[in-house]
Amino acid sequence: MNPIPSPIPVTVVGGPPEWWQIVGALSPLAVLVAAIVAAIVGLLSLRQKAQADDRSEWWRRAQWALDASLSRSRSEAEMGQKAIEILGHSELASREELALLKVGTDDALMAAATASETRAVVPSQRPASVSAEDRKVQIAAAKARVLLDKRLGEDTPGWIVALSAEKPE
Repeated sequence: MNPIPSPIPVTVVGGPPEWWQIVGALSPLAVLVAAIVAAIVGLLSLRQKAQADDRSEWWRRAQWALDASLSRSRSEAEMGQKAIEILGHSELASREELALLKVGTDDALMAAATASETRAVVPSQRPASVSAEDRKVQIAAAKARVLLDKRLGEDTPGWIVALSAEKPE
């Protein structure tokens, strides 16, 4: 039989790890942090793009509404004024854009003011010189103006508020 030597305990004393060994050990953590940062940047970019797309689409609709509000077709002009009011509710609209929408109501309201000699409109009384279709456009413009003035923090003249309360025939 061969005698088996007994194990000899050996202690290996190594120096402290080199700096590159520490950095190498942290590389998976660095990759994870980089991936998280990239994901956050990507999500923020997608959100910003979606908001820009929404604003662009809002503006396209606003252009249509402004064009329609000036149409010779009274039904299209009324629809344009109603669209201005709906677009005025949107949080996508800045103060400047709300002011531009407000300009779209000017022609119809000027016509209403001119038709009413006293410029004091009594609800449900249409001046004889104004057709029912024109009055519908004027009422829709008044409703849009009341909303836009409210959103802009401006006062609306009383005759416009009264006009907005009228019921179209």
